[in-house]
Amino acid sequence: MTDKIDVSVVLPAYNEANRIEDTVKVVKDTLEKLDYGYEIIIAEDGSTDGTDEIAKRLSSRDPRIVHLHSDNRLGRGKALTNAMEIAKGDVVVYLDVDLSTDMDHLKELIDAVAKEGYDIATGSRLLKDSQTERPFKRDFASKVYNFLVRLMLGSKLRDHQCGFKAFKRSSVLKLLRDVKDNHWFWDTEVLVLAQRKGLRVKEIPVKWKQSGETKVKFTKDVLYMFSQILRMWMESKRSKRFMTVSILISATLLIALAYFSGFNLSSLMKIDVKTILIAIVVYALTFFVRGYRFEYIISKLGFKTSVAFSTESVAISQMVNVITPARLGDFVRAYVFKMRDVPISTCVSALAVERFFDLFAVIILSFVSIALLGSFKFLKTTIYASLILLFLIALVFLLSRMENVIGKMSKEVNRVLRGGFVSLMALSIFNWTLDVLTCYVISLTFGVNVWVIALSVAISNIVKAIPVTPGGIGAYEVVMTGIITAFGLNPSDAFTIALIDHTLKNVLTITIGYLAIAHLNVKVRDLT
Repeated sequence: MTDKIDVSVVLPAYNEANRIEDTVKVVKDTLEKLDYGYEIIIAEDGSTDGTDEIAKRLSSRDPRIVHLHSDNRLGRGKALTNAMEIAKGDVVVYLDVDLSTDMDHLKELIDAVAKEGYDIATGSRLLKDSQTERPFKRDFASKVYNFLVRLMLGSKLRDHQCGFKAFKRSSVLKLLRDVKDNHWFWDTEVLVLAQRKGLRVKEIPVKWKQSGETKVKFTKDVLYMFSQILRMWMESKRSKRFMTVSILISATLLIALAYFSGFNLSSLMKIDVKTILIAIVVYALTFFVRGYRFEYIISKLGFKTSVAFSTESVAISQMVNVITPARLGDFVRAYVFKMRDVPISTCVSALAVERFFDLFAVIILSFVSIALLGSFKFLKTTIYASLILLFLIALVFLLSRMENVIGKMSKEVNRVLRGGFVSLMALSIFNWTLDVLTCYVISLTFGVNVWVIALSVAISNIVKAIPVTPGGIGAYEVVMTGIITAFGLNPSDAFTIALIDHTLKNVLTITIGYLAIAHLNVKVRDLT
């Protein structure tokens, strides 16, 4: 071994007093056997359990051990970034302090960068030759997460989060300027950016065993990581292409529908201003009902917020769902509620309950409409939707019996369902009745049966939920026009009803959503 520092090994440490000293010893002993000069940087991130004192002592005893201290917690990613900026080695390695990855792989990891010319080498728990021991729920979540990263962010790697990585320092420093995440997502963001910039990345199969302790909070951090995938996706060219295609699909559907329905201005002129104003008032009430319902769900989970705040949060999330095809509004609502100290995991549980009752109410309206109309033309569609509902009910029941897998979320969903089923069902039926009434007011000029409107609104909203076009624009109009036409109205008038109904609802949603953003002082770029 020479005095020259070839390798800097970074150990990100937050409250690791119980194992930091042992970890440093194992890492040092391993490095002593390799033909590299080295330093060990303990990136101690605002610890409160004495880790800083241990790191300081270790550093004072050995000049090859560097203690990088932060008074306040910066986040694991930021601690790693700071350590890499002061590292003296040509190769920078970072290892999780729990040393879950077998240290026998360390030489191969370093050699991939130092001798084989790769910019980054990363351990992988998901390659064919990897040997992994960890609980089912974490293994399953990891596979889903990494699949989503490949699907949405275009990565070619199998595992992005293994805490066993080596970097060519000159290459990674250029990447770090573009990395926005300061915590757990840091690894994924670095690897995705590296691939986008054409850097060479090597995955190495490793032997990996989860330690008894972990700083990862399963439900909270899984949701956080998924939100970061969405954030990177929204910033990528891939999302812009998807948005462009989805907008083109919407425009194509609307233009084609207008052409084939024989749409003309005479149909549009049949609707007067008073009708539109009444419809606006009716639909505006749905925001209050949705806000009251969501506040009720949150209160059942032990958190107090006002109905006004809940209503504004619903409006913001509904607005984001209108302007994006991926229904990101649900995640936006979770972050808005975080402003009132409601955990993201709790808000997601509440959203799951809300979606359950929305679907239940819509399907009830479908069946009631079919029965009262005495027409079974659309029974098949409703049956398919019912099967989806039954699947969701079965899933909720299954999750309630799998608390070792889902934990907090299943408990929260069960708590709400047990204590508020009747109230939530009534609120949901009332909400969708107002939605139907909005469309019915618009259709009064054309004399359409109220149950035809109920059926068309119900099925159109089921189809609209498929995330293909922004806010379901185009798909909603096609389905509604088809159903109303099937019950005897001429296509031009049917399309007019669908177009005015959906346009009014979307414009009002966007307007109220932006007013809520202004009132709550939420930055739009933080939402998307």
